[in-house]
Amino acid sequence: MGCKGFRCIVLALGLLAHSSISFMQTSSLISCKSMINGVPSASLPLYAKKSSKQKKPGSNKKNKYASTSGFGGAAMAPCPCGSALGYVKCCGKFHKDANAYAEATAAQVVRARYSAYAKREVAFIIGSTHPLNKNFMSDIDHWKKTIEMNCYDNFELTSCEIIDESYEGVGESEIAKVKFVAKMTQVDSREQTAFMETSTFERAGKHIANGAWLYKEGLIETAPGMPEPEEEETEPEEAVTEVEA
Repeated sequence: MGCKGFRCIVLALGLLAHSSISFMQTSSLISCKSMINGVPSASLPLYAKKSSKQKKPGSNKKNKYASTSGFGGAAMAPCPCGSALGYVKCCGKFHKDANAYAEATAAQVVRARYSAYAKREVAFIIGSTHPLNKNFMSDIDHWKKTIEMNCYDNFELTSCEIIDESYEGVGESEIAKVKFVAKMTQVDSREQTAFMETSTFERAGKHIANGAWLYKEGLIETAPGMPEPEEEETEPEEAVTEVEA
């Protein structure tokens, strides 16, 4: 497509790295901010006088669409990964809860990283990547700003389909490979596009993200049904003729 935003998403869905300290600290702050303040109404003493106004017919009916989870509309919003679950019960729990992330499978981490771009959860994107990723950037603040500026506004992320998931080895030497197709829609043209990637995940010890799966590298391919990328034409090199002295 030649779109800078698309190329950034394709690369950034895999090639990011950081230690777990930043992710866990940020996750704690986000989690604290998402809590509901105040005391439940059921625990408060009722001192107010009864109102003399009559209730309107049907006013005591409960709203069957009201959220009861404490997260407002986010609890009912569908997860960007394309599952049948709501965001909070799907990828959202990995974004907000470091313990849940530590227990996630490699395929769940792939979906969570995909949804993190849709939800702008930059801390999770960085914190779920292996420290030995070849694209590691030591300037984390600059890295975060680069992600925020270039990888969201031009596309709607609509589905992350897991094609295959496999595991090799045991313990800390275990390696996971996940093949998936990431789908997205260009905001202005509404053009649908996709790419396929086989991601490799490894753990980096309990001291990093509580031993969770971390993205290390990936092989990007053309997704089924998508056109092959056009190869850039190169000018033929001019032949050099040796001249005998």
